[in-house]
Amino acid sequence: MLTGLSAFPLTPITDHGIDETSFAGLVDRLAAAHVDSITALGSTGSYPYLNRAERARTARLAVEHAGDTP
Repeated sequence: MLTGLSAFPLTPITDHGIDETSFAGLVDRLAAAHVDSITALGSTGSYPYLNRAERARTARLAVEHAGDTP
């Protein structure tokens, strides 16, 4: 059984694509709050509207900013 808090941050987007600064800040704050896991690109919004490159960039940003949080 899984326990703990798994966070599913939104992927903020603008007319020009992913708002990388905002997304990185969300992931930074979640990691600092010691959530048990972070699930980027979940079903919480923008995923279907991102192209393959934007999805890859979002995943890389999540990994870069999550620290030791899976």
